[in-house]
Amino acid sequence: MEVIHAELLAIGLALDVAIEKRETLQVHGVKTVAVFSDTQAAIRRAALLQPGPGQRLARRMNRRARSLLPHAIATEIHWVPGHSGIPGNKEADRQANLARNTSGSTGIERPYISASNMARRISEGWSAAKAEWEPDKCTKHVSYRLKGKAGTKRPIPMTSVKPLAARFYQLKSGHAPTGVYQKWFGHRDDDKCWWCGGTVAQTREHLFRHCSRLKDQQKPLWKTVGQTTGWKAGRCRHVQISELFTKEECDQAVMDFLVATEVRKFPPE
Repeated sequence: MEVIHAELLAIGLALDVAIEKRETLQVHGVKTVAVFSDTQAAIRRAALLQPGPGQRLARRMNRRARSLLPHAIATEIHWVPGHSGIPGNKEADRQANLARNTSGSTGIERPYISASNMARRISEGWSAAKAEWEPDKCTKHVSYRLKGKAGTKRPIPMTSVKPLAARFYQLKSGHAPTGVYQKWFGHRDDDKCWWCGGTVAQTREHLFRHCSRLKDQQKPLWKTVGQTTGWKAGRCRHVQISELFTKEECDQAVMDFLVATEVRKFPPE
């Protein structure tokens, strides 16, 4: 139960006591029952009957107050500062803490569980489950990193920032938004390369070897690949791009190429 709802319920219970003692109050000439609360939000809600959080409790309080009117007893709700040393407020806090810390039932039946309370409990449960699951499955890192053996297979892309690692793995899997890929899924009318403005289909092969706009970045890429793999120039000219992505020793050269270019990024507007 939310704090405001607990306060509304408490005000209603105080009016229930007044209803039970109404004959005694009449005998002693009591004309007004005053209820004090240190929660201004609850007092404001008690004066409103419109739909919203706490409506049911506010209507319940309104009915209790009206039931005292035939006995010539009016109802007033006043605000009292909390934690200010006021004896009645201190006693109310003591009783509330006692009820909260006492195991078992308090003997007071809750009239309802509010939707806001249910939403908070669901959110807290989800957060607790997430906090319990994450430490075993993830690490506190801004990149793609898996725990165990899977996290050590390709350390260079997996320890890079996520946007760069995403570009690497999409190109590796063949699901990068190249011209051919976007035409296949109906996102473009043609598959031509938008970087060099040519008439050649934009494939991985074209981007890594033939695109005229990327020539300055392609040369150091293949030079580094040749040095790290021991491939001769002829082998580098004919190796499949898919094989390039299977070689872990080529990862750094490919990542440097992606940093220096806009390969895999969407076409400019």
